Amino acid sequence: MEMDKTQLQWLLAGIGAVVVVLVYLWGIRSRIKERIGKRRHRSGREPVVFGDPSPQPDPLLNEYDFGDLGRITPDHHLADKVLVDVEIHPVEPRNADRGGKADAESAPLKLEPPAETRRDTDATAASMTVVLTVMAPRGQPFEGPRIQAAAEELDFRLNADGVFERFPDREAAGDAPVFGMAHLRKPGAFDPQTLSDLSTPGLLLFMNLPGPLEGTEALDLLVIGADHLARNLGGTICDERHNRLTNPMLLRLRGQVADFERRWLGLLD
Repeated sequence: MEMDKTQLQWLLAGIGAVVVVLVYLWGIRSRIKERIGKRRHRSGREPVVFGDPSPQPDPLLNEYDFGDLGRITPDHHLADKVLVDVEIHPVEPRNADRGGKADAESAPLKLEPPAETRRDTDATAASMTVVLTVMAPRGQPFEGPRIQAAAEELDFRLNADGVFERFPDREAAGDAPVFGMAHLRKPGAFDPQTLSDLSTPGLLLFMNLPGPLEGTEALDLLVIGADHLARNLGGTICDERHNRLTNPMLLRLRGQVADFERRWLGLLD
């Protein structure tokens, strides 16, 4: 049976359409394979989120560096004396998962405590530590007997932890010390049994606010004590990084103490 001209044209047109469809489908298949390959390549370079161990907190976040004295950690015997303006406790790492935001939005609302309770909590947590050092001349460390004599002239008391403490002149201020003193040779505490043999490159004076006195009054007492020690021992008053304390630095420190005192009193209102 022979096909006429019209039937032949329709047959060729159908074959051409099939070829076009096959070419189109082949192109789609190639693009899909290319995308899958890119995804596999990218996922191979990226870390596996769900298989990774949870990140460990940086141990340095749980410490406070006091220079030559070393780092004061929560288990250090001076940790309860040397309180820094950031509490010493482990810091939990933040969740980096992008889905955390959606989870937070879908989570039920939590009722906040009353304003008075929040103010009480803030007032309890607010704290500031002022640190000064008295540094000995290079190659001429402070000796234990001279330190003890200078401390007695300032009415320091040596507590059970080996820290010299300076209390307010007036008894009405309470039993809390205004500031304390350690030395810059580890572990930093004064041992009565070995004090006569002690040799240290410097002294560390630290004051916690709020304390038994107003902030600026306590700072004045701290600076006077540091000056007395520096004169008697032949040392230099410095900041916590052992930089010589200048008048502009002292004025700036006094302003910071006054600003903290205003904020702290505002929390109590």
